[in-house]
Amino acid sequence: MTEPDDDVLAAEYVLGLLEGSERSTAEARATADPAFAEQVEAWSVRLAPMLTGSPVEPPAAVWHAIAAKLAANDDEGTDRTSAAIRRWRMATIGASAVAASLALVLVTRPGPAPQAPPVAIAPPQQAQAVLVASLGDEKSASAVTIAVEGTGERLLVTPVRLAAGGRAAELWIIPGDGTPRSLGVIGAELPSRVGVPESHRAHIHSGATFAISLEPAGGSPTGAPTGPIAASGKINRV
Repeated sequence: MTEPDDDVLAAEYVLGLLEGSERSTAEARATADPAFAEQVEAWSVRLAPMLTGSPVEPPAAVWHAIAAKLAANDDEGTDRTSAAIRRWRMATIGASAVAASLALVLVTRPGPAPQAPPVAIAPPQQAQAVLVASLGDEKSASAVTIAVEGTGERLLVTPVRLAAGGRAAELWIIPGDGTPRSLGVIGAELPSRVGVPESHRAHIHSGATFAISLEPAGGSPTGAPTGPIAASGKINRV
């Protein structure tokens, strides 16, 4: 795989566009391959400010047209077609700034170089390891990315694709003891920041699991997940 392919793969991983074996392979590389981990970290830092600005929602008719095309394209089966669909989604799913950034990287990237990108690309504070999670579900094709901010007091939740079906999407953290702790109801369409109760911050660490269940309006009435799980994924340190 060439260097530009790795850079796009890292961006797709951070955005949560990879599914199944592709997502598992990328997660393994982010843990074992330092060069790929640096690319994942760089995209995590680069995309976070783009996804936290004031969103501009296009007319409803535009989204209906996009949804119709997605449903048709998802039926195509070749690897080349799947890769093209992922890149098309990156240009259309509520992140035009992200697509512009990807294009700029690929167009302006110099020829192959023996060294990793110069340190000047990232300030010293960006070199610190960060916690991210890519949540998905093969049946519903859900894709949600979560970046842990600070020492775990906030989460940046980006629903790339999350079909709630009119129900409330509730976020849970599941640490090693297997007991889900609610982090509250999240938006199913736009990026948002979620405050983490102090009592739950110690549970947000590498290896723990985020999950999203579909609940009645207002969230679970029992304090535990009662509806189907729309997406889940482990927290990774990159």
